[in-house]
Amino acid sequence: EAHVKEVFPLEMNPEEFAAKDGAGWLNFTFNDYHFTDEALNNWIHTVGKIIRDPERLNEVQHKYLNENELAEMKKYMIDDLEEEDES
Repeated sequence: EAHVKEVFPLEMNPEEFAAKDGAGWLNFTFNDYHFTDEALNNWIHTVGKIIRDPERLNEVQHKYLNENELAEMKKYMIDDLEEEDES
């Protein structure tokens, strides 16, 4: 639990985190666990729900990212898929 608190910017709104960094965490498994710190638990589970729901992720990305950031995110996703295909 202490490590998770160090890794994630819990002071950031979970929607904003998912929008800005969610694409890098598509295999997000932290919400498979229950944390004793209720604020941490809620934050992690909110992020997990957003990331695992493509429509919701797209919604928060459009809410928090500007046009350039959205374009970069799309490029990142395309590049990531191409790397997977090459493997």
